[in-house]
Amino acid sequence: MSSSASSTAGTPEEQPVNDSALTAIDPEQSAPENATDEVETEAPTEAPTRVYLHPEQLAMIQTPEALPIPVLQRSVLRVSYVPAIMPGKWFNRWHERFGDRVQLAEVPVREARGLDSLHQDLCLIDPALNSAEETASEAPAEVSAEATEHAPIERKDVPENPFAHMSIVRPDREPASTDGEKYHSIRLYEELPVVILPVDHVLTVLDEVPVEELAEEFLLQPASDIPAYEKVSRAWRESAGRIVPEGLTDKETIELVAAGVGLYIVPMSIARFYHRKDLTYRPVVGLDLYPVHLVWPRAPKGEPRSEELEALLQDFIGIVRGRTATSERGSETRQARAERIAAEKAKEKAKARAANARREARDKKRANAKKNGNARQHARQSAKAASARRGKKR
Repeated sequence: MSSSASSTAGTPEEQPVNDSALTAIDPEQSAPENATDEVETEAPTEAPTRVYLHPEQLAMIQTPEALPIPVLQRSVLRVSYVPAIMPGKWFNRWHERFGDRVQLAEVPVREARGLDSLHQDLCLIDPALNSAEETASEAPAEVSAEATEHAPIERKDVPENPFAHMSIVRPDREPASTDGEKYHSIRLYEELPVVILPVDHVLTVLDEVPVEELAEEFLLQPASDIPAYEKVSRAWRESAGRIVPEGLTDKETIELVAAGVGLYIVPMSIARFYHRKDLTYRPVVGLDLYPVHLVWPRAPKGEPRSEELEALLQDFIGIVRGRTATSERGSETRQARAERIAAEKAKEKAKARAANARREARDKKRANAKKNGNARQHARQSAKAASARRGKKR
């Protein structure tokens, strides 16, 4: 969570208690002033209060397109992802294999809020917001400072019922996700860096832009975020002395590009996600690729996850790693279960056919003995068959 959001965090004891939270005292039950020492008065008690998230604070994490809170609370596994990420193929595979047994919630979150979704407990969301028509991200236009102060965001290392169990993030935006002591991490894929620029910019004549061509271009991001650009543009930046805007989202920064303020280097998926007719993009040669990771928190020592949840996490990991539905690792998928049932039925049919074949062979042998006049052999066959029938009846 951002520093501004976390600065308001606190425990319920630190927050001022509203008058409505106090339990009223019945005057008739109060002890009169002239009461004897045997009458004891009960001190007024405070009704237990719980600090919930304000909708505006929850909106800092959740996007307007996210599922309603009741749907999230009913889901068994929740996976969040930041804007422009493309997790559709993994979600579709999950629904194909486990959709009939395990409900997966796909949770879009705001930029650089993937880790926050892992540490936010759904139990802190006000039940008054839990309606199918109202999502927790629908914040009022104006929220008083007092209301915000009374609803700090409580960040937990591993919540019992997290907003998301796993998150797909960009490590360059959330460097803490690479902390191996706190998080498990799997690299999913890498994205090509591109520079967003106006359609009439001189660099649009190039199919690919070498980073050296950006040496005298003003980028709307800290030069330290792009070491190669920082190196080639140091002299120009020192002479220009332009101030880089801070605290802007990708969408807001791209609007500045459209206004001709500067250029912006991002992963190609972000350039496509915020595409505008008056802007275009070109791949930048000489920059590192942007990785995309699947991240989930490590369980605290001595407090392992439940076997059911751990199995679900491993199932999703298997999907992103490309394991097939028939893999022996992980839970049984819909396809694997269907194949197992079909194999069991085929085995039963084979046993039934074998039993019928044996019975037909015995009947044929008895019939041949009777036909050939071998009375003694026929009698033995008949007695054996009768004994077998009596044994089955018992």
